[in-house]
Amino acid sequence: MPVKLLNTRELSKCTAKVLRNLPKTGPQIITRGNEPVGILLPACKGGIEEDIDLLQRIAFAKALDRVQRDAVLSGANAISMDEIDAEIDAVRAKSRKSTAQR
Repeated sequence: MPVKLLNTRELSKCTAKVLRNLPKTGPQIITRGNEPVGILLPACKGGIEEDIDLLQRIAFAKALDRVQRDAVLSGANAISMDEIDAEIDAVRAKSRKSTAQR
């Protein structure tokens, strides 16, 4: 199903029509100027809980994508498991030393 672009002006003028047709038209990207600002999705027949679950999974996927992209850009994706273990050991040793001095 293709995604339709919908300008905020069109949405404000025809809100009732847009919402009425949403199940037929499918997802719509809301734009202001030429910039996307939001997404309208038809509600799932399974209920609002299903929609909320879907939105939470989308938010998680976006966050994971950001973290993975940042790791690639910083080179952290190339760290070996031995280097990761060594870093964890160093932090734990520092923590133990700090706790012992109290």
